[in-house]
Amino acid sequence: MSLLHDATVVAFAQRFAVGGIIAAAIAWVGYRTRALTLSGSIAAVIVGALTFSFGGPLVAAAVIIFFITGSTLSRAHTATADQARVLAPKGAQRDAAQVVANGGVATACAIVGGVTALYGLPHASRFLIAAVCAIAAASGDTWSTEIGALASGPARLITNMKPVDAGTSGGVTFLGTIAAPLGGAIVGLAGLARPDILALPWWIVICAIAGLIGSIFDSLLGATIQGMWQCSRCAHTVEARVHAACGAQCTLVRGQSWLDNDGVNGIMTLVGASAGYALAGFLG
Repeated sequence: MSLLHDATVVAFAQRFAVGGIIAAAIAWVGYRTRALTLSGSIAAVIVGALTFSFGGPLVAAAVIIFFITGSTLSRAHTATADQARVLAPKGAQRDAAQVVANGGVATACAIVGGVTALYGLPHASRFLIAAVCAIAAASGDTWSTEIGALASGPARLITNMKPVDAGTSGGVTFLGTIAAPLGGAIVGLAGLARPDILALPWWIVICAIAGLIGSIFDSLLGATIQGMWQCSRCAHTVEARVHAACGAQCTLVRGQSWLDNDGVNGIMTLVGASAGYALAGFLG
């Protein structure tokens, strides 16, 4: 039990070693199944080892739930879902930047929580809740995107409700909006590892809220300041300077060139972590 929860330098080192082995096994499976690129696999090992070292089984379980459910959903194939992936900047495989964008904030919160506990400072548990909620936000956004792509009706831009192509940043569907809190809630099941921090129903509720907030915030950023580019070959509006499906250069048509989808995901998980930290204050 000391390996799992002790806030000591020795326990951190032991968990880092164990976490690295577990993360390497998961990353290998991810690479073999094309859920991760080689760079994504390496990043996943580092993020996983640090997450388990400082966040323990709680945050590690949240990451594993997010990875498994997100990878499973990304394999759903319909005409609409496939069209949405054509517009995606990097396809279904996650590279290092995507791994860090989705998991970096959670890892940072876990490190702060672990160090805070090591020195006996207050609010260590709130940082662990923030770490899980960052992952819940990423999960909610992933569920919203993947399940929303299965909707029969058109996606609509969140700022003005005008119809847009499936997969367009800022586009929302009723089905995807419902899926967002469910994607967050399932991450809350990781709370089984730490019932001493919150009872499981509260873990699920707080993560469902983070999932919904993360999805909405991601859509708002995508519809306003995220850089969107038009492919010179197929004329599709995409999220990168080079359209992965065509290999053609693109022209900026709206938003800021410096803010891509990975940046939006990083900001979105920070918002989810902040929401979790704030909500934990009311519950604690």
